[in-house]
Amino acid sequence: MIQTLQKEKDLVDKKIRTLFEEAGDLPMYHMLRYFMGYSNDLKTPSEGKHGKRTRSALLLLTANMYGGATSALDLAAAIELFHNFTLVHDDIVDNDEMRRGQETVWKLWGVPHAINSGDAQLLLTSRALLNAAYTDSVHGTKAAQTLNNHFLEVCEGQYLDFELTDKQVGDTSVTEERYFEMIRKKTAVLVGAATEAGGVAAECPEEDVSVLYEYGEALGMAYQVKDDLVSVWSNTEETGKRAYGDVYERKKTYPVLYTLEHGNREQLISLYTKKEELSDSEVGEVVQLFEEAGAKDATQRKLEEYVEQAKKCVTKLSIHDEDKEVLSSIVRKVVDTAGTLAKTAV
Repeated sequence: MIQTLQKEKDLVDKKIRTLFEEAGDLPMYHMLRYFMGYSNDLKTPSEGKHGKRTRSALLLLTANMYGGATSALDLAAAIELFHNFTLVHDDIVDNDEMRRGQETVWKLWGVPHAINSGDAQLLLTSRALLNAAYTDSVHGTKAAQTLNNHFLEVCEGQYLDFELTDKQVGDTSVTEERYFEMIRKKTAVLVGAATEAGGVAAECPEEDVSVLYEYGEALGMAYQVKDDLVSVWSNTEETGKRAYGDVYERKKTYPVLYTLEHGNREQLISLYTKKEELSDSEVGEVVQLFEEAGAKDATQRKLEEYVEQAKKCVTKLSIHDEDKEVLSSIVRKVVDTAGTLAKTAV
């Protein structure tokens, strides 16, 4: 994210480390420390391998914009623990052996340990939510309930992702509408939950609550659409990921769904339903189909649509102008990054 959030990120990490220390010394907790990027006696990850902490930092930032909240740090820890719990299990589902440049929990210790330690992290999430409610029985409890409700939505999004993955690309139910509902629940909801819960915990005006959520959700959608954009129109040096990785894996991202609606549907279906892996030349064909359908420009427009939505939300909030500028700068960061990568040659 941006430098503005570094102080908040450091506070969240300190809180989560404390929660792990209080939990005990079983190797199960060392596995979680490893995944979160903290030193432990089993592995010592390199600096910078612990993720961005964006959601939890946004929660603290939002709470501070409304005067602060005693429960905010526990809530921020909860959202970060929950997010990373989903990733531990995602790695199992996707059979991913690497995350953030290091081996995943299941790869190092096996699937049973990864499932169990992930479950333990979910319970530590609940502990953090209960701490928030204990700290502030009114607004802390309300914010904790808000997060818990949104956590369930994320699981619904994961279900929709499974459902979409299982369907053939030519299935009539594989549509842009269903895709956007999936990424909204799976990805954007948790960003909206962060900004909303921060405001609720700090007793923000009632009319600001829904605006805060809308801002975060739009920001989350923009990030996901940006990922769809750079997954095709970028290179490994810029993203740290395999070039055209989503195409090789035949993921049903927005450029795919747009091309199905506006491009050579039959040829794209033919390539995406092959039993064999796509060759380099076939991946090139897919990207060419995207280009011919106008999927690149369409994805860029969709990104800008969510960015504008987030910007409009900022203007409606009853916070100081300097705080509005901070939130706007976070939105601009999405545009600047996407704009640079979108210009990369295919």
